[in-house]
Amino acid sequence: MTRGTQDGNTGGTQGGNTGGTQGGNLGGTQGGDTVGIGELAARTGLPVKTIRYYSDIGLLPESGRTPGGHRRYAADALPGLRLIQRLRALGTPIAAIATVMAGERSLDELVSRELDAVQEQLREATWRREVLRALDDCPAPERPRRLALLAGVGSPDDAHDRLVRYWHWALPAGLPRRLAQAVIDGAVPAPPTAATPTTPTTPTAATPNPATVLAYAELHALATADDRRRQPQAHQVGDVASFYAGLLDACALAGEALVSGCPERRAEALGQFVRTYARVDGHDDTPAFRAHLRTLFRRGRRAGSFSLRYWRQALAVTGETPPPSAAAGQGYLAAPLAALHEQVAGLPLTAK
Repeated sequence: MTRGTQDGNTGGTQGGNTGGTQGGNLGGTQGGDTVGIGELAARTGLPVKTIRYYSDIGLLPESGRTPGGHRRYAADALPGLRLIQRLRALGTPIAAIATVMAGERSLDELVSRELDAVQEQLREATWRREVLRALDDCPAPERPRRLALLAGVGSPDDAHDRLVRYWHWALPAGLPRRLAQAVIDGAVPAPPTAATPTTPTTPTAATPNPATVLAYAELHALATADDRRRQPQAHQVGDVASFYAGLLDACALAGEALVSGCPERRAEALGQFVRTYARVDGHDDTPAFRAHLRTLFRRGRRAGSFSLRYWRQALAVTGETPPPSAAAGQGYLAAPLAALHEQVAGLPLTAK
């Protein structure tokens, strides 16, 4: 008779008696301070073959074997086996449980890591769900275009990385690093996926739905297309640090105005925005210059305008009225720039 057969009999017929009566004697006399596989099965309700499997892969090491070949386990095997049983009931991978049983990771660390893994799976599943909804809820002639658009994204995180790379390429080379990073953070929205735990200073991503997923895919297509455009360079605006810093200051004020509804802060934001453009050619903020700027912005609304298309899609992702917590979050520039654009041009930046 083989050892595997003996273990099976112990857990199946004789094993029930061994775990209930004879097993106690084995643990107290013949087996020393150990327990048999049948007793572990009886105490936990797990099949013998499952416990044997845990032993074979090293998750529940044996302390030895009886002369007849039956497996014996240390007295503390029962709480360890119950821990394995409960973690498996939660769907925890065996590889992750093994790190706890080996003392390589605490239970707290395991829970934290598993929570992160589930959050990531939820993000991916939510993105896929909204992509499919966007394909399902559209006219048949439009579906091939949407399919190509959404398929080009890959994963939402990959799309985000490509948007960031676009802005690194598009901004002037001489822009100070911290200023460039501030522009990139404000210009690139977070992908619209399932929300993850946040703090008051870490805004959540955009609400995932077919519209925001499509808008993010449009952003990705714009930033990776052959006809993508660079942002204003030194030969166009002169002192690039002063120009981009001025725009960021104007957007910060406009963002505060959106949140508070304060007319004075709205006027202050517009003044800062206009002065930033006026300094490019050495002008002052006069009614004549504002009329000139209005004409330029209205001209920039032509259908093929890269800037117009980009910020329209960014606005569709972030929303026109972001929460106060998004005042400096990813993609926060879209709503303030839209508000400033409308103040200057007298026309909304949204597609409508």
